[in-house]
Amino acid sequence: MHPLVRGSVPRSDLVLSVALAWLQAAAMTGVVVALGRGVDLLASGGAVASVVPVLVVCVAVAAAATAADAVHSAAAQARAERILRAGVVESIFRAGVPAAASRSGELLALATDSVERAAHYRATFIGPIIGSFTTPLVVLAVTALAIDPVLAAWLALMVVVVPFVIVAAQRAVRRSGGENRRERARLTSAFLTNVQGLATLVAARAAERAARRLAEQGERHRRCLMRLLARNQVLILVMDASVSLGIVLVAVLLAARRLSAGELSLGGAVAGILVALLVIRPVDSVGSFFYIGIGGRAAERALTDQLSRFPGEDGEGGEDGERSGGGKAGLAAIEFERVTAGWIPGRPVVQDLSLRVDAGEHVALVGPSGVGKSTVSALLQAHLLPTAGRVRVAGEATRATSAARIRSGLAVVEQRTFLFHGTIADNLRIAAADVGEPELWRALGAAGLDREVREMPLGLDTVVGEHGLTLSGGQSQRLAIARAVLRDAPILILDEPTSQVDLAGEAAFLRSLSSLASDRTVLMIAHRPGAILAADRVIRLDPRENP
Repeated sequence: MHPLVRGSVPRSDLVLSVALAWLQAAAMTGVVVALGRGVDLLASGGAVASVVPVLVVCVAVAAAATAADAVHSAAAQARAERILRAGVVESIFRAGVPAAASRSGELLALATDSVERAAHYRATFIGPIIGSFTTPLVVLAVTALAIDPVLAAWLALMVVVVPFVIVAAQRAVRRSGGENRRERARLTSAFLTNVQGLATLVAARAAERAARRLAEQGERHRRCLMRLLARNQVLILVMDASVSLGIVLVAVLLAARRLSAGELSLGGAVAGILVALLVIRPVDSVGSFFYIGIGGRAAERALTDQLSRFPGEDGEGGEDGERSGGGKAGLAAIEFERVTAGWIPGRPVVQDLSLRVDAGEHVALVGPSGVGKSTVSALLQAHLLPTAGRVRVAGEATRATSAARIRSGLAVVEQRTFLFHGTIADNLRIAAADVGEPELWRALGAAGLDREVREMPLGLDTVVGEHGLTLSGGQSQRLAIARAVLRDAPILILDEPTSQVDLAGEAAFLRSLSSLASDRTVLMIAHRPGAILAADRVIRLDPRENP
């Protein structure tokens, strides 16, 4: 199990849950003992009122322990969810854009459902279930001292069987829990994909087919869940019949025998039978073990797989003894040294590629579609690592340096602009959270968008909608350019920055590019002549060199 998953709920929280369970068990046993004494006093004509204070105190302690455990468990679960969700999101960022984009539905299920189930399992189940399994020791100890040691000994022998039955039940349903989690993740992924592509499905008249496929996926998940629940219910019935009824039956028979032999009073016999109901509490917890425990363990395994697949990076050292250059004087801003890389193993997109961009240069990267221009951008951002050769950014080798450190020196405008639901100001401040309005307007001016934003009724407070729905394609792209301006990084990567901008907007952007590129290294992936002519130098990727 990954240390983050294990440590999301500290051991001290588990110890407190167990202690509260023991306190509740001791108080409830005190209630049973007091009831037995009350029966004896009633039978002998004594003052029953003398046991009332003991009953009240024991009930109050049991209620307080139960309430404290509920509050403590809820708080621990909330903390665990924050820790686990932050860990999942961090691992997604470390994985990079391609890995995250290819598993968006699965990652959504992991960050929501799996995190909630794992946190619920660790915070509200492990401690209480350990307490539940150990409280019979507390109950039997009080029983031996206050009621009858012989009855306590026989019940202890019966309780020993319970853990073995629980372990056997866990093994029987473990596979079902994992299968149910995978079906749930597939359903979440399918639902997300259909929602994201809803406009395309409607335009292609494929919405009904997609709805049928989604319904079929939902039915598969329902059947998987029903199989798990049916198996669980059978096991619960077997547990109740073989263990719970057995313990209660032994307690009744033994109490009756010792009562008839004069070795136990009527109140002691009644208390002994009631104690049996407290002793079988672990068996009653088996139901929650199946519903919470199995799902929680499956979620923990999924989280461990994600967190272990993309471990944290320290940014030091690297393969082949490479050391980062730290952007020292004389080093290229961007350097590819006989680089081979691709998205699918054995199918390189770029092969034996070498290029160099010096600090302060403004270079256009051109070539036909599919030759690997966007792959070069992904290599620079450490979304993709080379299978051969070296990529250096400001002297830092991408294989030897953490991805976060590489990306800290880059400002990027992707060909496919992504805007978050919120205002124009919100989207700009993603690049620089603390800047004021004057800086926002200057960035919009550099991107040629300030005049249009000023004409909007709400200006910077204009809501762009999901994926920039309320803006045109050109406005969305220029807003992304303005965001890159605010990023103020020494290396600027522009992937077709004017592909969705009209000629007038392109001309305005290219005029401002000289000031935008001042003291920066610019690599512009471009097709349009205007963007190419604005560069100091052109690097052409030849498909014959990149089969």
